[in-house]
Amino acid sequence: MISQRIRVCWGTGALGVALLMNAVSVLGLFYLVNVLGIDPLLAGALIFLTKLLDVVSDPIVGGWSDRVKTSVGRRRPFLLAGAFVSALAFVLIFTTPVFDWKWLTASYVFLALLMYTVGYTLFNVPYMAMPAEMTDSYHERSAIHGYRMVFIASGVFLATSIAPLVLENLGRENWDAYAVIGAGGGAVILAAMLITWFGTAGARFTDAGVERINVFRQFRPILGNPHFLRLIAVKAAQLIGIASSQATVVFFVSFYLKLPLTVLFYYGIVVTIVSTCSTPLLVAISKRIGKRETYLLAAFCYLAGVSSWMLAGPGEPLPLILARGAIIAVAASGNIVMAMSMLTDTIEFDSSRTGIRREGVYTAVYSFVEKVTFATGPLIVGWALRVAGFEPGLPEIQLWTPEVSRALLLGMSYVPTFMGCVAILLLTRYRLTDKDLAKLRAASS
Repeated sequence: MISQRIRVCWGTGALGVALLMNAVSVLGLFYLVNVLGIDPLLAGALIFLTKLLDVVSDPIVGGWSDRVKTSVGRRRPFLLAGAFVSALAFVLIFTTPVFDWKWLTASYVFLALLMYTVGYTLFNVPYMAMPAEMTDSYHERSAIHGYRMVFIASGVFLATSIAPLVLENLGRENWDAYAVIGAGGGAVILAAMLITWFGTAGARFTDAGVERINVFRQFRPILGNPHFLRLIAVKAAQLIGIASSQATVVFFVSFYLKLPLTVLFYYGIVVTIVSTCSTPLLVAISKRIGKRETYLLAAFCYLAGVSSWMLAGPGEPLPLILARGAIIAVAASGNIVMAMSMLTDTIEFDSSRTGIRREGVYTAVYSFVEKVTFATGPLIVGWALRVAGFEPGLPEIQLWTPEVSRALLLGMSYVPTFMGCVAILLLTRYRLTDKDLAKLRAASS
């Protein structure tokens, strides 16, 4: 059994990761376009292109953390490095100088986003590999990811509720407001990640059976793991939809619903409370009906929530917005907890068959897909806004056009709804169960 202290300390790192990713996903495009004055398509492309570094960095860090041997475990040295790089990158992004030459501003943003990508990889790839080492229990993996979900909800709340509240009070297009978010957020990210580094000192770790081959060759056996491939396809579909809606939400509230950003504060409170309360319930449900079935239940909740934005209009009543938040929060809890628990199951499936532990490479692939799909959202929304004629610096009244409204609905509802349907279809083909893993354990022993 994993001790309560280690569960909490390991889970705390997710607060930093969630704040890091969601703040950039939710505020990044709006900040680059409306504050720094970068063209929407170029802004989306900057976010997307920096993620291409992950093609190289994720498998290298994953394979490296699989093979390295230290007295404090394979993963923890990477957590320490990732904490400092991630926090610094967050500060640099949201304190970008506004140069007279826009391409110089864009170049600065590009370099800051590259640092963000490296920091995220250094911390998150080894971090997500740790549960497969810390426990062999099928259901305890769901429990530990339940703790992680609570801290994810807290990080998301800071990024999607507190940050917009700061913007509404200091000015949504005020550079100083984003500098406050950058400094405060960077401090929180550093603290959360360091707690994980300190607090997992007593966690179980393994170092046996690691294959010392070129890291890219380790993808070959991963391609022979059908359960992992199906799961990663489900996550890719879901995350493209989630990233599209996150990149759109500040624009959507401002220019489609025509409401103040304080709406996102109340929305975030509901999402945080519901996701936190629903997590233990979903873990209990998964023990009764299975992980895949619980995941499907969450996926249908998500589909209901995002598709309902098609019915929204200017001045949408707050209770209806909050009701959507509650539905989407249940979905988010199920999506995160079940997917990550199932990921550790697919890793065990591979190690039980081969005798080789490569948690880092698996989580590297997962992290790469996560980041690239999250970067696809801003690219889609940036392209849609460019086509719709959205121009930085124009008065808001000139941006309330049917073309801009359709572009915002594309990002907020159409893309998430379509990709949610794709994810459900893919998830129905996932087959790995507790009984399958028990048979493999018995055979390998």
